[in-house]
Amino acid sequence: MKKLKTILMTASAMAITMSFAAASELKLVWYVDNDQEEADTRALLDQYTKLHPETTFDLEITPYDGMIQKFQQYAASGIMPDLSLTSSMEPVIRPFLADLSKEIGPEWINDFVKGWADGAKLGDKVIAAPLRVTSTGIFLNADAFKKAGVAIPDQATGWTWDEFIPKVKEAAEKSGTRYPLVWDVSASRWIVHEYQYGNHIYTEKEPVKVVMDEAAWTSTLDKFIDITKAAMPPGLWSGASSDNPKELFTAGQAAAYMSGSWQIAGLATNAQFAWQAGPTPRGTVASSIYGGDYIVAFNTSQHLPEAVEFIKWITSPEIQAQYAKTFGMIPANLKAPPVKYDNPAATAAITAMQNELNASPAYAATDQAWPQMQSVWGTVKSAVTQAVAGQISSADAIAQIKKAADDSLEASK
Repeated sequence: MKKLKTILMTASAMAITMSFAAASELKLVWYVDNDQEEADTRALLDQYTKLHPETTFDLEITPYDGMIQKFQQYAASGIMPDLSLTSSMEPVIRPFLADLSKEIGPEWINDFVKGWADGAKLGDKVIAAPLRVTSTGIFLNADAFKKAGVAIPDQATGWTWDEFIPKVKEAAEKSGTRYPLVWDVSASRWIVHEYQYGNHIYTEKEPVKVVMDEAAWTSTLDKFIDITKAAMPPGLWSGASSDNPKELFTAGQAAAYMSGSWQIAGLATNAQFAWQAGPTPRGTVASSIYGGDYIVAFNTSQHLPEAVEFIKWITSPEIQAQYAKTFGMIPANLKAPPVKYDNPAATAAITAMQNELNASPAYAATDQAWPQMQSVWGTVKSAVTQAVAGQISSADAIAQIKKAADDSLEASK
């Protein structure tokens, strides 16, 4: 009897030990825009843990602007997290990224928005999972336009930049709005203006080559600099101003805001005026740009199977619809059911921006998809801000961008 009791106790202890051994805490590096987004993210992780009690999360919030430095620190130590949110797969982390085409299957990536799914590929590998898709475009303070008596065209008709700038200035002046236009100081937000005049950096199909017409790019940059002078807060794009475009527009101090679909949830909650997305002005071409975020798993993880299971769950059609509604995003998974947001303006805005994305030229996706682009973004922002500040000419700024693009091809050989 005593021997049997000992055996049972030993078996019980082994079961407990095995239970603890099976439990996994996944290290997750993430960035958020605000406290509400962090709370929503933690709620999503809790939802997964309730379904999978053996998996918990150690969530590390890192500022978006600090992600590259964070990756560099992890890479230098050789100890990576289990999972991370990222907008691009920087060269420093590529050797550590799990190949999801092997972990999940080669056909799995075909379920996602093509322009963003292409950016998840590196040769024959799939090194990231598309999590959320964004579209860049303009938001309008509809109340300011209405108060000024300035009509907003319908989405199908739209307007050109030459038509839009006088109208938004009139709307701001007659409505008593502080600024006509604010614009995120971002390389990807700026490059949309070049796309809208038919300019892009790389070929749309392999082999990847640089196809920049420097004269055309320079002419369009000159147009952009004119817009910064005519309609934007002084110093916004030269670095001489601390004005925050998002805060200005949300507070009703700007008639228009060039940003992206990730702002929709915040506007739905915080804007105390009628607003809408688009129509985004065009040049010779109507274009948005594919953007968004990926979730990546690291091949150094001791819990790689659990990390992959979480990726499969968070990118599944049903959770993608939930995620899109919660965070005001466009679902990355093409099989996600239609999303109806609680706020009618948000529903209309997502629809409008998704339509603008769908109507964009192929290069609005492929320029971002090519891995070579990751080494060009930094030069884009520094060159453009210097040109706006008058420190270099537009031609010099474009020459710097082209050189960075040419160098990116050499580096990828």
